[in-house]
Amino acid sequence: MIENSIVKKAQSGDPEAIAEIFEKYKKFILLRNKSYFLNGADREDLLQEGMIGLLKAIRAYDEDKNTSFNTFASLCIKRQIITAIKNYNSGKNKILNLATNGFYEGEESNISYEKKSLNFYTPEEIFLGKEKLNALGEYLQNNLSKMEQSIFKEMLLGINYIEIAQKTGREVKSIDNTIQRIKKKLKGFIEDYEINNNHLE
Repeated sequence: MIENSIVKKAQSGDPEAIAEIFEKYKKFILLRNKSYFLNGADREDLLQEGMIGLLKAIRAYDEDKNTSFNTFASLCIKRQIITAIKNYNSGKNKILNLATNGFYEGEESNISYEKKSLNFYTPEEIFLGKEKLNALGEYLQNNLSKMEQSIFKEMLLGINYIEIAQKTGREVKSIDNTIQRIKKKLKGFIEDYEINNNHLE
């Protein structure tokens, strides 16, 4: 059982709280995945999707509107996995591809931004131990501007770039540019981390 105080810390960007929630839910996600089969993908792919669902749950949870976090998180994880399987099998969206090769293609992309908003979270980014997750959380806090952090939170909730523009009162092009900056920073973090910590993995 995850206490709401831990969820609130995770929502504020506390890397230790996020890591604690991920650690407690990893076994649940692995057990959940045994009920599903994704042709052409392995269990790590489904683990990735489960973690994405959990991350969405952390960002979207409101204790005043939702039931317990555990019930809400379980629902988000199940929906994410089922959606991933449907998208993958339909061929409409290769949601399990690495994010840095297709995080956001712009307005003319054949794949909607909303479905791709979290694709940069590969298993390596999402869960390869507390150390890397802590590093990512610290990096996001220190390297994203307030505006970038605000837009990043909207992205994690699956809100598309047009809705973000309407919600923030900014031009679509401005949101596009901000998303590109976020993508570039995250890609830089991933590359630098892998180079600096390759000997540890």
